[in-house]
Amino acid sequence: MLHRVAVGQPRFNLPGLTSDARGAAMGRQLVARFGAVDRLVSFLRVLSADESLDDLQPGFRIVYARSGAGTREAIVMMPAASSEFGEAAARAARLARGQLFTGAGKHFVQFRDAQAPLGYDIDALVEAEGDLVLYGLEQTVPYRIESELALQKLVLRLSLVRLHGPTAVLPEGPIYVTARRGLGPVLAEYLHRLGNRGEGARDLGGGAPAGPPPAALGGRSSGAGLSGAETSPAPEPLRASAALCETAGGSAFSPGAAFWLFRIERLPPRLHAVLRRTPGVDVYVPVTNHVAVAAGYRHPIHLESCRASVPSDRLHLFSPRGVVEVAPLPALAAIEDLVRILPPTAERAEPRAAAPGARADLAVALRLERGGGPGRAMAALIPWSQAAWLQRLVYALPPSALRAYRVALLKRGVLIRAAEGLEGMPFGTLLQLGAPEVLIPLGTRLVPAVSPAILSERLGAVGGAMVLFPSLGSAPLRVLAEAIVPFERRLLAELEPAVANLEALGQRERPVEEPVVIENEPLGPMPLWGLGRP
Repeated sequence: MLHRVAVGQPRFNLPGLTSDARGAAMGRQLVARFGAVDRLVSFLRVLSADESLDDLQPGFRIVYARSGAGTREAIVMMPAASSEFGEAAARAARLARGQLFTGAGKHFVQFRDAQAPLGYDIDALVEAEGDLVLYGLEQTVPYRIESELALQKLVLRLSLVRLHGPTAVLPEGPIYVTARRGLGPVLAEYLHRLGNRGEGARDLGGGAPAGPPPAALGGRSSGAGLSGAETSPAPEPLRASAALCETAGGSAFSPGAAFWLFRIERLPPRLHAVLRRTPGVDVYVPVTNHVAVAAGYRHPIHLESCRASVPSDRLHLFSPRGVVEVAPLPALAAIEDLVRILPPTAERAEPRAAAPGARADLAVALRLERGGGPGRAMAALIPWSQAAWLQRLVYALPPSALRAYRVALLKRGVLIRAAEGLEGMPFGTLLQLGAPEVLIPLGTRLVPAVSPAILSERLGAVGGAMVLFPSLGSAPLRVLAEAIVPFERRLLAELEPAVANLEALGQRERPVEEPVVIENEPLGPMPLWGLGRP
């Protein structure tokens, strides 16, 4: 049976359940339960709209479990990154007609709601066979996991959803176009002509382009009495590239199908419908660098939030007929290199030499922003105003912590660094590792996400030195290796034992004894002669 968590409740009966900064019950993991796969997909779409599913890796699992009553349900297991993420997951689960639980290991209790703002706790554990036990308000259900569904497999299996209205309009940015092998050269020449003229044609059958305005032909319009006519800027030339791709066949008797892949940087809006109506031509809108979705459709899950679930070494084209994988990533060549080369005419101007322009700098600034997956506290920055709290806390720390912690005294405060994990530090700014020996506050991340080894090298976190990012918007600090000392060496003050006074205890000091001198004298051949008996 469940009961509401009280304000300031220090202990919980459910293992792994703790209270967050607001006093609400929160476990290390979250479990969402759904009665059907379509509800699971709805949950992932709502959640991926606000949160990145890549930040939940590792620890994100989708399993099929059998309850004690015999029903088969879909369960999503994920780490509890923060209380805010728990609220977002609970909202997404309610919208998808599911339930969210929190806990750790095997036992999970229902997540907090309007009836229990601080969450729920159990009266006693239920001894039930199974891999999971979910404690709800109505009933407690044990589950036995039967199989697991990888997120990548689910993403590639889902069918696309057709768009209607303004959302079905193609964007102005780059698009992908696929054409059958025989139609590819014709489309390449057509796009090349558009790029040379700087304007689009009426159709793919070679129709004449739209005529120039009357002012360009020397005619006069109704506004001839004006001092001058406004001229529109020259259209941007069409830039495109292409590659001949081939899909892998199922066997030697069913070879793969070859097709042309075009990437058009900017297509005139009036040509979007022309390409989509042409038989043998499909248009795709890129979502990421290696994922594109058919125009007029969307994927049930936001693919930009689960980039790691789709392999980046190949191009994935999602269409209503299925997913086409092009492996490896195609090397696109410019359209002007693929069309037939014509000899120069007599009217063509002679080429002129041009100096190359300055090369743009690709370097960007390193930024610290909110987000990132659940991290582990490895250090703490304690301001000097709380130094007295630290002095009282060291009496309660175990010997292992005093020996394993290191400390550095900074202007901002006291930096405490743990070897494996910081425990027993209830105040100060908790820090996690953004890269080896690079400390950032919990709940933040460094962007761009370059390699941790390169990040440590560029920041100077080598040779025992550490780099500290105190907070958002603050400049990083570099702590040298000689400034970092063991924690226990900074604790004790200088000790000078006093000399014991023996007279005060009723004792006297022993006098210094003189050394004994032994003299040897000759006794003769009969030394005992003349001695009487006793």
